Parts: sequence; C-alpha cells; structure tokens
Amino acid sequence: MNEDNRRGVLVLGVGGVGEVVAKGLTRLPEVESIIVADLSLSRAEMVAANLRDPRVRAMSVDARDTEAVYRAIPQNCAIVIHAGIPRFNLSVMEACLHRGVHYMDMAADGPVELPGLVTVQRQIREFDRQFKEAGLLALLGIGVDPGVTNILARWASDHLASIDEIVVYDGDNSMLKASYAFALPFSPDTSIEECLQPPLSYLNGSFRTGTALDTGIEVFEFPAPVGALTVRCVSHEEAGTLPIFLPNKELIRCEFKYALPEEYINILRVLKTLGLDSEEAIEINGMKVVPRQVVTALLPTPTDLAHAFEGTSCVGTWVHGQNYEGDIVEWYLYTMGNHATSWKDMEANVTVWQAGLPSVIATQLLFSGDIPERGALVPEKLNPEPWIQKLPQWNMPLFKRELRSTFIKGA
Repeated sequence: MNEDNRRGVLVLGVGGVGEVVAKGLTRLPEVESIIVADLSLSRAEMVAANLRDPRVRAMSVDARDTEAVYRAIPQNCAIVIHAGIPRFNLSVMEACLHRGVHYMDMAADGPVELPGLVTVQRQIREFDRQFKEAGLLALLGIGVDPGVTNILARWASDHLASIDEIVVYDGDNSMLKASYAFALPFSPDTSIEECLQPPLSYLNGSFRTGTALDTGIEVFEFPAPVGALTVRCVSHEEAGTLPIFLPNKELIRCEFKYALPEEYINILRVLKTLGLDSEEAIEINGMKVVPRQVVTALLPTPTDLAHAFEGTSCVGTWVHGQNYEGDIVEWYLYTMGNHATSWKDMEANVTVWQAGLPSVIATQLLFSGDIPERGALVPEKLNPEPWIQKLPQWNMPLFKRELRSTFIKGA
C-alpha cells in the first residue's frame, strides 16, 4: 500500500472482542471512519448504535467469502482487524492483500495442523512475501495471549544475554455472579478447540505434542490476588512461534500453560468422549448439524456475560536465562486486569477486554509510524519499546517479578 492519508478501519466480527476493538478505536482521533461488520447485521447495527459515534457504520459481511470481504473494504480503509473466528483468517488476508490494506488478527486457527506445524506459520509462509512487496503489514496474533505475551518475550530477549526457557502462564480467579449453570468469558468455539487439541510444546530443538488436558500439570504461583492455581499445557500460538521467531536466543523449552477450572475440564472430557467437540456435520432426522455449533449455541455468549464475572486475570511470560552480569534469572513479566475495571472502562468482561485492546494499540502505533515493519509478522518481530510505553496508558499495567541467582566464586 502506498503510504497515504487513509485512516479508516474495518472491524470484522463484533462479538465480545470485536466490540472492545470498536470501542477502543472510537478513542483514537486519528481514525477517520470505523466499519463494524458481522455476519449478523442486527448485531453489527446494535454495536454501532451503542458506540454513538458519527464515524461508525454497520455492515453485514461473511468472513468466509473472500470476495465479499474485498467488496466490503472501502476506499478510505487502511486496516482490517479480523476479530472473528480464526479459521477464516486466510480468506480475510487474501481480501486485504488484493484490496491493498493492512491486516490484523488476534489468534490463529489451531494452532496445530500437523505435529510441529503451527497454523500461523502457514499464514507467514503464504503471505509474508506478498504483503512485504505490497508495502503492507499483516500482524498475526495481536491479542493478549498471543500478543502481549510475545512482546514481553521479545522485551526479555532484548534485555538478557541468553534465554533457555519460556513458559506463558495464564490464570484467573474469576467467579460467575450471574445465574448461569455454566459459562465461558471467551469465545466457546475457540476455547473448546484449543483446549482439546494436543498441546504443542518445544523441547531440545524440536516440536512435540502431548495429551490434551493431561500434559505439563503443575501449580503456578500467580501474583496476588490471583494466587496459586493448577495449570496445564494447552495448544497455543506462542509455543510454536517464539522458538522460531524470537531473535538471537537458543531456546531449550517453550510451552503455554493455562489454569482451567475443574468443572470445565470435566465438561471438556465429556464433550470429547461424546464427539460433541467435532466440527464435522452429522445427520439427524434428515437435517445436518455440527456438534460443536450445537454446544456453543446453548452457551451464553461473551457479550451476554459482560457484567457476569468478578475476579482478576493475570497473563504473563515466564523466562529463564542469564543476564549480562552472568547471574541466572527468572522473570515473570505480566499484565493484570479485573472484571470491575474492564466493566468500568468498556462494559466488557476482562477476558475479552484484554484480548481486544492490543489491536487498538497496534492501530495507534501503525498510524504514528512506530510499527515500520511490513510483511506477515508475529508480535515478537516488533520493537517492544513503544508497546511498553503504550500498554499502561490503556489500563494494561506491566509488571516484572524477578528471582536472581548469583554464582558463588570459589577460590
């Protein structure tokens, strides 16, 4: 894309995360127009009406249809932020490339296609050269995790002499206040998919997969007020991209660990046993239905749960390495947020709030010239310093917990 004065943004998918993105964009005076687009026109119109901003208009767009996405992108649009289901990333990227606009998403589809193959690598392999030649940026996985966690890993890489281990730890002590029998604060479709896939990890120079829900179980002490939680390996983008794209560091181990409530683990096991996690359509009484779609349709959506939770979320990157003084260090670099703060800020639960804000910050940094990189990139390829400055300005404070071990110098 030729650098010009285009300052429009199209938000594709306005569920809980997409609505946060749209709300954040209205706080950027440099954004001249905002399209909120969704398969459901009524949902898009409701979000647009709630924003009460003359720059915003609603549209119905099917993210699965590359041509439809292409036609929906107006002449003044600079960026498409795909906040919908990740399995449509490639079709949306194709439309952005041919329309000549930048692209962002919050997560990859999967991430595992085959052992050791991360779906985000396919996005890079198929589109990096084309986006670079067109002068465009495709920023992949710019939520909180992946996203902020990758940026914190890059910051650690820039400030340590060596890093041999990285583990992303995500946990919260959320409690459901509303009268739902069961609910998830994030996209049920995405959550079921990533939790029931074989978790990807990197160990001693190669990728491997474990058993869903039963790999890498440990108790991790999150900072107060979250506290100690049982975590386990879950399939996530960071474990597949950091060992490849984090510059100048030779990792021995890289994993993603998530704290899942026992109730949810039991539900996931039942879904898996009965085949209700499947995306393959089955025929019932002459009608075809997709089992996972039936399950997710029966659950409240994140937008239904904006004020249904209380508690605190902690998402961060643990690194083990050596500083330039020769000391062995462990850092846990993290951000924290709570449901009360996110509700006050954007009337959203903290999970979708944390996931949505980073793409807004990326838009701000892209327009200001603080993201000069082009091509299809993961966040660890970016300069982390502008992010370290901007994230706290958006109520996403950053912290570092450090343990340092110094060698005893013998005679």
